[in-house]
Amino acid sequence: MKYYTTKEISCILGVNVKTIQKLIREHKLVAFRISGRYLVEETSLKDYINARKV
Repeated sequence: MKYYTTKEISCILGVNVKTIQKLIREHKLVAFRISGRYLVEETSLKDYINARKV
């Protein structure tokens, strides 16, 4: 299972890290926190991307 940081996701989606953090707070992107860092599962990121395409 692969996990992404908010910085990695911001590069993938081409948006600011603050935008990713906002998506997490709004529960639009599923993440969990370990040692103060948000991590997002690859499947959650793919689900988010696919939902945006619709």
